[in-house]
Amino acid sequence: MKGPPAPRSGTAFGGDSPRALIGGLVAGALAFAALVLVGQVSAKVSAAAFAGLVTVLLVPLTGNPRLACLYLVLLFAPLGLRATFFRFPHMGGAGATFIDLVDPFIFALLFFQLRDRFLGLRPFRMPPAMWFWAGMIVLGVGSVIFGTLRTTSANETVRMFKLLLLALAVLNEVVRPQQFRHVIIAIAAGMVLQSGVALAQYGLGRQLGLQILGEASNDDIEALSTATLLTRDFVYRPSGLLGHANLLAAYLALYMPMAVALLLSPLSRGLKALLALSLVLGLPALVLTLSRAGWIEYSVAFVLVLWLGSLHPVSRRVFMPARTVLIAVTAIGVLALTPPIVQRLSASDPTAVEYRLEWLRTAAAMVADNPVFGVGLNTYVYKQLPYGADKTPEAMTERYGPLWPAVHNSWALVWTEQGTVGFIFWVAVHVSILRVAVRNLRIRDPVLHAMNAGLMAGFIAIMIDGLASFFVRTEAPARLFWIAAALILALGTWRRSQEQAEAAAAAREPETTAGPAPGRGRRARWLPARQRGLR
Repeated sequence: MKGPPAPRSGTAFGGDSPRALIGGLVAGALAFAALVLVGQVSAKVSAAAFAGLVTVLLVPLTGNPRLACLYLVLLFAPLGLRATFFRFPHMGGAGATFIDLVDPFIFALLFFQLRDRFLGLRPFRMPPAMWFWAGMIVLGVGSVIFGTLRTTSANETVRMFKLLLLALAVLNEVVRPQQFRHVIIAIAAGMVLQSGVALAQYGLGRQLGLQILGEASNDDIEALSTATLLTRDFVYRPSGLLGHANLLAAYLALYMPMAVALLLSPLSRGLKALLALSLVLGLPALVLTLSRAGWIEYSVAFVLVLWLGSLHPVSRRVFMPARTVLIAVTAIGVLALTPPIVQRLSASDPTAVEYRLEWLRTAAAMVADNPVFGVGLNTYVYKQLPYGADKTPEAMTERYGPLWPAVHNSWALVWTEQGTVGFIFWVAVHVSILRVAVRNLRIRDPVLHAMNAGLMAGFIAIMIDGLASFFVRTEAPARLFWIAAALILALGTWRRSQEQAEAAAAAREPETTAGPAPGRGRRARWLPARQRGLR
């Protein structure tokens, strides 16, 4: 079989240097912010104009329409630009069927990949984790066919299928170190955008009117902010463009560890500056969300990524002083933000935890009564009535309002709705991805090793987050989760290709004890010139 086609070596704006690309993204973001803050143009018009501008400019900036599609998938995945059908709003799953702005670019990537597969240029891979996820989709189809709430089950099944396509598109597209570098740029730019919007929200003390992009409504912010403290005092909690402060915190806990790890790897100064900016904005944004779960998740991921990154000899030997400085700067940043942390920890409303425990007991009763296939995909909200403390629609509405709660635990939510069979599939998805991530710690390329360490730490953070929320069952956050998972699997594919190449080289030259050093040739462009000899 032929190898995959070689990527274009240059772009229309500066060859392989990412400076023009980063500059274009930053300039577009600043123009967008100016339009919104000045208020001369409606948020809807400015958001649509910004999305169109990014779409048009990325082709010349990247010099490659296919690469532009990858950028657009990564940049638009966190946003809420979409058309809505079969609307049935509720909590804990898809409240409608959506055609998202990101969808055309996912299909474009899949078209390119299937074309390459048909021409024999590269294989199309579907790792075991994707098969387990497909099994859960099949269970969802069963809920649509045999269940009683078919519209809600169908909405969630469609969403799950789209997530499968997204993951397959990313893991089959990102196959070279140069592409991983572009992924880093796109993810870091997304963090800068989300954190920047959150800090602007906090500084102004209000929403920016960007609901079309996924920003929470003023009513949602009012309800969240007045229910945070025991005193019921209003405390503003920014949510960026993800609709809820807890979702923004989990998103930052997912991707900030990758930025930390990559800062401790031999990347160019331009990329490190972008990553540093994402952390400088991301840490205060994380603290200001007042999400205790988010703080815990990022703390665990931060410690984990420092340890995992140190397993690589280059990172351990060359970047130990930088690691110490990073820890010190993070500690100083947290100390500077002590007042909101102390207020949140000392004056929090305990009913948030009490409600979560009550909902867990309700979920346990539902599992006990429907142990094999569950109550039906995306039906928890409506099937909980006989099992919880409030057993009538009137009682639920009186206590919670029109939006009834789902159990704030993604693991319990899956078990309740898809039974033990679905829960086994869900656990298998995580185990399969973590297994690849652990094996990826053998990667010798210091940048890709750091990227895997950061993604692995963030992935574990979301597993912890699943004990207190359903991040993976909401629209944009679920896409972000599956992009991280797909990148871990893509790194696994790249690692296996390198190991196979080294084994083949060793077989051809039995007198050599090791294959060619990784990172030479085209991959050496990852490194600044003064550090290319470190490989």
